[in-house]
Amino acid sequence: MPRIPRSHPQIPDHEVLRKIGGGSYGEVWMARSVTGALRAVKVVWREDFDDERTFEREFEGILKYEPISRSHPGLVNILHVGRSNDSEAFYYYVMEIGDDIDTGQLINPVEYEARTLRPDGKNGLSLEINFCIEVGLQLAGALQHLHSHGLAHRDVKPSNIIFVNGKAKLADIGLVAARDQRSYVGTEGFVPPEGPGSAQADIYSLGKVLYEIATGKDRLDFPELPDELPPHAERRYWLGLNRVICEICEPRISHRKIASASELIKALAMIQKGKKYQRSSLSFVWISCLLVALLGAGAYFVGIFDHPLSAPIKNLSFSWFHALKDKKPPTPKQQGRIRIVSSPDGAQVFQEDGTFVGLTPTETLTANVGESVRYIIRKDQFRPLKLNAEISAETVEEPMILFGKLLNFSPPEIGETWQDHLGLSYIPIQNEHISHSFVTQEEWKFFLKETKRDPKTSEIIPYSENGKNECIVLATPCDQDAFIEWFRQKGLNEGYLTQHHEVKSTGDDSFPKALLPEQALANQRLPFRIMIRPYRYGTLQVESEPPGADVYFNGDYAGKTGGNLEISKVKPGETKLTFVLEGYKTLILKQELNPSQVLAIKGTLVKNKGAVFGKAWVNSLGMKFEPIDSSLMVSIWETRIKDYEEFTKDTNRPMPPSSNFEQNPDHPVVSISREDAIEFCAWLTKRERGQDFLSRYHEYRLPTDEEWSRFAGLENEIGDSPSQRDANKTNLYAWGVGWPPPNAVANIADINTTSLSGIRHDRVIPYYDDGHAGTSPVGSFSANDFGLYDLTGNVQEWISDKLEINKNQALGILRGASWNTAVQDHLKLGWRNPTLSQNREPYYGFRVVISRRVKEKD
Repeated sequence: MPRIPRSHPQIPDHEVLRKIGGGSYGEVWMARSVTGALRAVKVVWREDFDDERTFEREFEGILKYEPISRSHPGLVNILHVGRSNDSEAFYYYVMEIGDDIDTGQLINPVEYEARTLRPDGKNGLSLEINFCIEVGLQLAGALQHLHSHGLAHRDVKPSNIIFVNGKAKLADIGLVAARDQRSYVGTEGFVPPEGPGSAQADIYSLGKVLYEIATGKDRLDFPELPDELPPHAERRYWLGLNRVICEICEPRISHRKIASASELIKALAMIQKGKKYQRSSLSFVWISCLLVALLGAGAYFVGIFDHPLSAPIKNLSFSWFHALKDKKPPTPKQQGRIRIVSSPDGAQVFQEDGTFVGLTPTETLTANVGESVRYIIRKDQFRPLKLNAEISAETVEEPMILFGKLLNFSPPEIGETWQDHLGLSYIPIQNEHISHSFVTQEEWKFFLKETKRDPKTSEIIPYSENGKNECIVLATPCDQDAFIEWFRQKGLNEGYLTQHHEVKSTGDDSFPKALLPEQALANQRLPFRIMIRPYRYGTLQVESEPPGADVYFNGDYAGKTGGNLEISKVKPGETKLTFVLEGYKTLILKQELNPSQVLAIKGTLVKNKGAVFGKAWVNSLGMKFEPIDSSLMVSIWETRIKDYEEFTKDTNRPMPPSSNFEQNPDHPVVSISREDAIEFCAWLTKRERGQDFLSRYHEYRLPTDEEWSRFAGLENEIGDSPSQRDANKTNLYAWGVGWPPPNAVANIADINTTSLSGIRHDRVIPYYDDGHAGTSPVGSFSANDFGLYDLTGNVQEWISDKLEINKNQALGILRGASWNTAVQDHLKLGWRNPTLSQNREPYYGFRVVISRRVKEKD
C-alpha cells in the first residue's frame, strides 16, 4: 500500500522548510532555527516500524550517539534530540547541514542538494587518489571514535557520507546501535557476509566505499579492476590503496588482515606518506585479487572462490591467513540508569554542552557504567546548579537519583522595587537601588553577631520615618564599610547579588542633625542607607614599547600589545598590569581606575638575557635550546653532569651514585629518578627568574609524551594515551626503518659495552660499534631535523606523563633507548618504558623543555 504523504513535522524552535532526503529509516528535512541558522532534521516515524521495540531501540542508538557526535571531526554533529509532542508519533534529531553540491556553504534553501560521496563518484569515474586516501583517513578516524564508545554505524555507504566545509563526515546515523546488535540493516554490497553491527563490519563497508571511489566501479563488481590504471605519478599510491582494500574486503571474516579502524588508519597514513604498507602476506593478497579479477570479471568474490579454477589462488593467497584467529569485538559497555530530581521541581536540565534533557523530575536517562555524567539545572529566580555523578554498576538494576536543591537568585533589576536577603525594601532611582529605610538595630545585631565586632563602637537611637518607629544605627565610616562588605558577601552567597553589583553606604542630608547625640557627631557616627548599583566599569587601553608584549591583567592573560589592546569591563579601583616580552624584563604597573574611566597605560620595557621563543638560546648553565613552536623550546641534549652539579651544590643534596663506567662533566647525568628531574626543573625555574633569564610566565619542566614524540619526528601516532601509542608504534628508528642499525648512529649497546661488568655478550647488537662502552659526551652523534641529539641512545629520558595502574598507584614513563639497549623493539622511537617514579638506574636521565603558561601562579 502506498504511504500516505505526511505533513511537515513540528520541530520545537525550528521552522521546517522542505524535505531534502529520505529512505526506509526516516526523512530528512531542512529547517531554520530561531537564530536563523539552517539545519538538517531527521524524523523517524513510529509507523514505519513493525514493532515498538525496534523503534525504541533505534531511538536508544541516537541517544547514545548524540553525546559523542560533536567530539570527532569525521562525525556529523547532532545538536538536539527530541520526540513529537505526544512522544509516540516520531522522534527527531537536529544536525548541522552539509555543503551544497554546487555552492558549498552558500546554501539556497529552495535549490539545495547535499553534496555526498555518491555524486562525487558517479558515472563510473574514479576520484583523485590523494582525495580517496584523505577521505579514508577521516572516516576511519570517525569509525574508531564511534567504536571506542561501543557503537557501530551499520550503514556506511557513499550516499551516507556528506561534506561539511569541504570535509567528509559520516551521516545518516539513524542505524547507529550498540555493537553486535545483529538486526539485519544496511545496504546490499556494503554489508559483509557475516552481517552488520560489528566494528569489523563497518570497516568492511568503508573498504567497499573506497573501492567505488578509487576505481569508479560498483561495489558489486569487487574485486574487478578498471580497464585503465591511473597515471604513472599516482599509480604507486593507487596500488597501495587497492592492496589495503583487498585486505579489508576479504569475504571470510577470519582471513581479513585489516579488521579495525586503527589498523586502517595506520595503513592509509603510510600510503599517504609514500611508504609501502606491508604485512606478512600483503603481496600475496594483492596477487590473488588481480588473479581473481582476471578469472571472472563481474563475478562475486565468494562465488569465484567456489570455482575449481580458484584452488591455486586460494592456496597461494589465503594459506597465509590461517594462523590468525578471529578478532572478537569487545563486549558493549553496560548501561546504567539515572533520574534527575530537584527542589523545587519543574527545573530545566541541560547537558554541559547545552543540550536540553528535560524537566525535573526527568524520565529515566542512560549512560555507560563507569562514565562520569555532568548536568546543569536552571530555573527562573534560582541560581544555576551543576550536578556530577559517576554511573555505578548498581544503576543497571536500579536508577540512580541525582538530587539538587536550587538556591535563590533574585538580584535587583533596574527600575523595579526590590527586597534584599535581610528583608529591607529598596526604591529604584535611575540605575540605582536605595534602601527605603536606614540600617536598623535588627540588621546591625545580625552583623555584630556574625562578625564578632565590638558593639561599643556604634550607637542606637530611635527614629520615626514614613510613619514607622524604628531604632536605627549610628556608625563610623569604618564600621559602615565593614557592614557593607559583610552585606555584599552574604547577598552573593544567597543569590541576591552578583559580582557585577557595587554596594555602598550612603547618608541622607535631610536627616535632622538635632537628633544626633553630641558624642556621636564627635566620633563621626552617622545613620546610613544601603545603595546598590551595577558597577560603572572602566576601560584600559594598553600599549608597550617595544610592542608585541603579552599583557596579564590581575594575573590573567589579556592579550598582546601592538594591535590596539583594550581591556573592558574593569572594576574601578587599583589595577595591576604585567607586561611580558621575551628578551625583556617583566614589568608590573599598578594604577587607580575611576568609575567609567577610559585609562591609557603604556609600559616601557628594559632588555634582559631571557629566552626568545622561536630563536636558539643558551641559558645560565650553558644549556642550549632549540624552538619547536611558538610556545615550546627543547634542550638540544640531555641534562649533563655539570648542570646537575650546580643543582646539588645550591640545594645541599648529594650527587647520584657513580656508575661503573667513566664519565666527565659533559656526559649525561645518570641514576636520576623522576622526582629528581622534576625538582631540578623547579630549582632552575626559580634560579633563572631571579637572574632575569626567565620570566615568571615561563618555566622549565619535563616534556609531555606527545611533545617528546613530536620533537623526535613521530607524526600521526595512534592512541589517546602513552600506552595506546606504544601498542601501535611503527618500525621507525632514529636512523630510519632498516635493521640492524648502521655503525655509530647512536650510543646504544655495542661491542664495547661487553667490557663493562655485568654485560653479557648476548645482550649487545652483533657487530655494532659506536665507540663507547657506557655513556658518551652529549652531542657526540648526529642531530635530528630539530637539531636535537641523543633521542635514541645515551640515557632513557623521563617525561611528565604517568601511567595509571589503579586509583592508588601510577608509574612514571621513560622515552628513548640508552647506552645498554639492544632489544630491537626498545630501539623504536615509539617505545615507552613504564616504571616506578622513584627508580634510579645508571641509564635513567632526563631532558628539559621551556614552555609558556597563560595564568599567573605566583
